Amino acid sequence: MFHTFSVALAAILSVFCIVGAGLFFRRSGRLTHQAEQPLIRLTVDLLLPCLIFDRVLKTDAFSDPQNLWLPPLLGFGFTAIGILVGLCVAFLSAKQSGLATWQQRRTFAGCVGIPNYGFVPIPLVIALLPGDDRTLGVLFVQNLGIELAVWTIVLSTIIGKIDRKSLRHVVNGPSIAIVTSVSLNLLGNSRLVPAAFHEHIAPCFDFLLSAIHLMGAAGIPLSIILIGAIFADHFHREEIKGRLPSTLKIAFWSILIRLIIMPAVFVSLAVWLPCTIEIKRVLIVHGAMGSAIFPMVLAKHYGGDPKTAFDTILSNSLFSVLTLPLWVAIGLSLI
Repeated sequence: MFHTFSVALAAILSVFCIVGAGLFFRRSGRLTHQAEQPLIRLTVDLLLPCLIFDRVLKTDAFSDPQNLWLPPLLGFGFTAIGILVGLCVAFLSAKQSGLATWQQRRTFAGCVGIPNYGFVPIPLVIALLPGDDRTLGVLFVQNLGIELAVWTIVLSTIIGKIDRKSLRHVVNGPSIAIVTSVSLNLLGNSRLVPAAFHEHIAPCFDFLLSAIHLMGAAGIPLSIILIGAIFADHFHREEIKGRLPSTLKIAFWSILIRLIIMPAVFVSLAVWLPCTIEIKRVLIVHGAMGSAIFPMVLAKHYGGDPKTAFDTILSNSLFSVLTLPLWVAIGLSLI
């Protein structure tokens, strides 16, 4: 358990170091706003899909059908539960919650409901379980359910209404890569493909797989650097001091929900749910995460409150340095 704790702590600290590098490069003017959007598109449309292909194509996790259909349902379902818990806080008085307007309340619920499901869990799983492509494959499939939740219930919560146009965002680089790579994985491991193909033809494409591997390896570091740049845009001390009383209340509820209540629910489910060990591990890792960064972008572009999003995400992201390794160590020791 102590070994798991130390590995998880080292992994999360390394992620924060890279976030710090992104924050420094933004503040120093080396990573400009003009460069940010092309880098985001490069990451989402090329590097992360390459990482998904690299890991999913060679895993045998999907030989168990449960690893294919259950993770997306869990990802979607627990995002919905997180939002409902956030809405319970949103209905408290402004004096209790620090949320004065419905715009702030919707934004808080949307942000606190969704765990960081990509940029931190992926390097954490790689560090905790080196060479375990089964667990990483299940992580990507569960991310598909969370991705669907982001562009449906999370966005609808932030906007305050159901927006059908948001569904088109579900079809993006990572989701296409997940569906395509899982399909190719299932096809390659089926009896439809003769052994001669694997023996004589498949090796001819090793150069392509090597290129995909190299590009995929760059996806996570670049993504985390961009997160640091986004944080730098909102981290203004004087502005934060001006709204400190409400910020502290928002931080309290954010930490309580995202870092205490939800991890306890996820770990309990991982212990008692009759599912594969890969699903149990992914539940624990996702449950231990702080809030995802992306809802801050949604709040900015879809009529939410960016300051509330920043307070919610930053507070539990910082405290997750302490709680994340602890929950992961406890959870993995129980399964």
